[in-house]
Amino acid sequence: MRIRSVVNVTILLTTLTASLGAAAGLIVLCLKGSIWDSITVVACVSGFVGAMMSLEFAVYALLFLGLAEGAYKTIAPSFFTLVVKDLMLAFILVRLLYTSLRNKDFSWLNQRLTVPVILFVGYAFAMIAAPSTHSPALALAGVRSWILWIPLYYPVYVVFNNKTTVVRLFQTMCWVSMPVAAYGLYQSIMGYEHLRVSEELYRHTLWYTGRAVSIFNSPSHLGNFCALIVLISLALTLYHTSMVRRGLFFGVAVLAGGGLIASGTRGSFLGLLVGLLVFLLLARRKTLIIAIVALAGLISYNYMVPTAETGAERIRQTITPQIVVRRISKPFQRALKQVSEYPLGYGVATGAGSGRIYGELRRTAGARDIKWIENEFGRVLSEMGLPGLFFWLSMLWVATRGALTAARSTRDDADHYLFCAMAAGMFVLLSQLLIGGALYDAAAGIYFWIFAAMAVRLSKALEEEQEAETAPPVEAVEEKPLAATH
Repeated sequence: MRIRSVVNVTILLTTLTASLGAAAGLIVLCLKGSIWDSITVVACVSGFVGAMMSLEFAVYALLFLGLAEGAYKTIAPSFFTLVVKDLMLAFILVRLLYTSLRNKDFSWLNQRLTVPVILFVGYAFAMIAAPSTHSPALALAGVRSWILWIPLYYPVYVVFNNKTTVVRLFQTMCWVSMPVAAYGLYQSIMGYEHLRVSEELYRHTLWYTGRAVSIFNSPSHLGNFCALIVLISLALTLYHTSMVRRGLFFGVAVLAGGGLIASGTRGSFLGLLVGLLVFLLLARRKTLIIAIVALAGLISYNYMVPTAETGAERIRQTITPQIVVRRISKPFQRALKQVSEYPLGYGVATGAGSGRIYGELRRTAGARDIKWIENEFGRVLSEMGLPGLFFWLSMLWVATRGALTAARSTRDDADHYLFCAMAAGMFVLLSQLLIGGALYDAAAGIYFWIFAAMAVRLSKALEEEQEAETAPPVEAVEEKPLAATH
């Protein structure tokens, strides 16, 4: 009876969510006459309604919006599609605060990361008042690009509080990556002619000259996501004992490697090498891991590289030591020159940074003489100066240290590989910050804070389980009958 009741409630909630989403989509279709706008609104409204019912569902909906933003922002460009991820994040935070107030439990705030986060976020908002700020909208856009996904750490800490939820997220990411990477390989082979059904999407993808984008906004997003999937699928290959599942996730790793090659992204390739190195240094059974990685690399080289020839050739041309060193050092040189003139930072309303400020906002930038810096370390120096760099690095160090500590302290080997994947994935994203990546990226950068939160929370949950198992049993105290009184 209980199972039937749960199924009935689930069906009713699903029907309600789909109905509200469909109603909103029909309204948009009547007002604007665009089927793409209608589909976008149906998906987003359904996600919002589902988010009100389940915090875990809300996090999954946010991740889906981050993965698919390259499609819906290109097909149906509007202010709504621009801020839909911000709205979903706001829903998540409001629900978390409501639940905490109702239960009178704010223990999720009692963490080492909280103080560095407060210092950095506070300093970022303070930079709005810099003399260079001539546009409040531009200043808020600058602050947003720095702090967007930091608050997500806390809902993830609350939701993914056991091994089941963590493994479920990892497996979901692997299942989603299969069609995503396969479609990237298809684009690398067949081109973009099939996208002519949407002229906007077709023109957008043509700009990347043969590099695969799949459903993402750019090839770098596809490459970064696939780099994370390689590490996650490697961890799941080692985590499971079933040979069928091991073979399946090994295949996912190879396919994700093919998607990375199809993207032709130098940063993703170098980031994956950094992540594999961190995974190997943290892992206990190094010989087995080297054998698995070598086999996957051999298969990718023989089958994926010839398939994604355009992307593979671009990676070969752009990973020479001279190009990589120049790519990293030049933005640093610009940043050091600017910070020598403005040690406290020029302000977050400069528009410095590739891909962070668009359109009219970029034309109102307060620092027209400031050259853009495609390097987050250089950008934080330029915009927020030495104090901002210190707060930012402190925050990243505390987050990364938590994942590394969890990976080293876990006793069970199977669980250990999950933590290795989280820590290695964070290093993939950190290395990207040197050559153009950013943590505000919803396709991959968002996972830095997700992995950081899951590592700390899961480590704490496993420690609590071990303490409960090793605790001496509590002996029942036999109650003695009261003496009869006369």
